[in-house]
Amino acid sequence: MASWKDILNKETELYPTQQALLLQFSQRLSFGKAISEQGVSLLVQAKDGHLLLSGALDSGHTGMVQKYEVPMDHPIQQMLRSGKSYACLMEWEESTDTGMTIESYYAYIYPIVDNGGKCIGACAFTNPVSEVYSNRYDEFMSIVSQTTFQGMLVPQLQQPELYEGISVLDGILFFEQDGTILYANRAAKKLGDIFGIDRRLQGTSIYSSTLKVGRIKKALEDRVGTIDEELYGDIALRQVMIPVVLGVKWKRGILVLQDKTELRKRDQELLVKNSVIKEVHHRVKNNLQSVAGLLRMQSRRSGSDDVKQALQDSIHRIESMALVHEIVSNFDEDYVALRSIIEELWRLLRQGLGSSEQRIDMEYLGDDIIISSHKASYVSLVMNELFSNLFKHAFKDRTEGQVQVEVRDIRDAANHDMLHITIRDTGCGLPDDFESTRQRRLGLQIIDNLVRNELNGKISWTSQGTGTVVDIWVHKGEEYARLNSR
Repeated sequence: MASWKDILNKETELYPTQQALLLQFSQRLSFGKAISEQGVSLLVQAKDGHLLLSGALDSGHTGMVQKYEVPMDHPIQQMLRSGKSYACLMEWEESTDTGMTIESYYAYIYPIVDNGGKCIGACAFTNPVSEVYSNRYDEFMSIVSQTTFQGMLVPQLQQPELYEGISVLDGILFFEQDGTILYANRAAKKLGDIFGIDRRLQGTSIYSSTLKVGRIKKALEDRVGTIDEELYGDIALRQVMIPVVLGVKWKRGILVLQDKTELRKRDQELLVKNSVIKEVHHRVKNNLQSVAGLLRMQSRRSGSDDVKQALQDSIHRIESMALVHEIVSNFDEDYVALRSIIEELWRLLRQGLGSSEQRIDMEYLGDDIIISSHKASYVSLVMNELFSNLFKHAFKDRTEGQVQVEVRDIRDAANHDMLHITIRDTGCGLPDDFESTRQRRLGLQIIDNLVRNELNGKISWTSQGTGTVVDIWVHKGEEYARLNSR
């Protein structure tokens, strides 16, 4: 389906600057719908005389860009020609499964003009007649429509967050600069008793309530929107203040009240949970380090070089797991950046296995992926074995060398999310009997088992020039997708 930008370019004779103005306005249609609780649509005349409609005439639906043949005496056509606002009862022909029907709407239609004063489109605030109580509509909707339109037309451009996350479930208040409330929706009326606002709302003053209005007043005076979260006893209330300026002196405010009490309770529960998790990781790390210490003592007492080597290999594996728990204990949640594990693990193994004469450097390339501590433990064990092999075999008799670790997000042929880790080295390469001896070496068995069974992936080894390239593909799964979407 063509974008609104492509449709404007193809179907209209508007200049790029005029199209850009309409595109910016169209991005705020959902905001206007939530604030006004009406259908909000953007209408533009096509070069063939038809009307292009983006948005919806009904507040209960979200429309796509559609093209309509509308008579030249239709109110919208008249408004586009005159550039004047209209308030009218509008009939609109719509197609249904049973054929064409005529729908009647109450409509407030406002012109959108370019910098030269030319009308290039219109914004219509509409509700089906069958769903509207006429007295309520006549009394309040002209105020709501006009104020909302101006807030969409002249937005706080440097504060896009003001227009995000607002829904019809939020309390909405429109008020004059002196604090007189012009309109309040149902949600705002429910909140009124809590904050000491007069039950009548309309015609009373927002400044006489128990709402914390210091920032609200200043926002209106400075014409700069604000977002605050205030506590009223046990209630956490998010206050979004959007100033609206019409003309030189006329100022109004749109105040959005969002009850965040349950969300804050969940946040607090999550903080407690995270604190417990961090403490658990800290204790596990201490216990693993204690085990590693006992193995070191045993290694020093042993007279067998083979036993010493086996114990030392076990110590490195335990320390790689302890490293993950140490890093996670410093995070706010039960996940960790893969890069931090790899770089710290390399530093520890270079100190423990490399000689002072060797200059072997590791470079991390690619994405800094976030993974859970559970998966990170397996990855650290795999990287521990691979890095250990580099010092023991690839660079055993070499004084210099380079290692690259590249991590990428990819998709496989079946369109599955994958994590691709590539380790390249400039060492001696794979021995000729690598495949035949692979199943007899404990370290390589550990790598194969962890990659295939615990990480649900696969691994390949290839000699490249004088070095080796190891490729590991790991299925991300739902856990990875959740963590990396944050």
